[in-house]
Amino acid sequence: MTRMIDRLAAENPAAAAFIKDRLELFFSTSLGSQIAVCLMSGIAAGLFAGGDNVFLRYASLAVMMIVWAQASVLAGFCRQWLYILFAGMYLVFPYVLVLTPGTVEESQASAVQKMLSDIITSVIIRPMRLIAGEGEAYVISFAVFAAFMVLFFVGSKIRTDARRSDFYCRTRLGQID
Repeated sequence: MTRMIDRLAAENPAAAAFIKDRLELFFSTSLGSQIAVCLMSGIAAGLFAGGDNVFLRYASLAVMMIVWAQASVLAGFCRQWLYILFAGMYLVFPYVLVLTPGTVEESQASAVQKMLSDIITSVIIRPMRLIAGEGEAYVISFAVFAAFMVLFFVGSKIRTDARRSDFYCRTRLGQID
């Protein structure tokens, strides 16, 4: 793959400019912006998943998955290791805070705990429930988290492989200067 990129960049100046622009964009993307985009798409999908329009439900879910997949690969490429913590906190941790109706924990919970549980259930967990249908939403959340972590490591592998490219190294050194 690295030879192909080097050959493409050497033979086609437009492709070289395009690849160089992508690399500059990749390395200028901060972890904070990655997290903000993922939060916005996740919250939007959670809000639309509760609506009546079936098209908007599934379209917002698809957009959320695409955004998170792209962010996972890019975070892996940029070696933003805190992204893994963020993804786990967003996709897996909310199930710890949800109160199950009719349990002792729910009856002893404060109003703030009940409100937090309702918000998490209504916004964060709702897209996973849409995917799960009659199944368990937490299983889907764990599977989605695992898939995004695989994509994170794919992004990291792409960067490792790209280091063998002469064009990549020259471009990166030019960015650092």
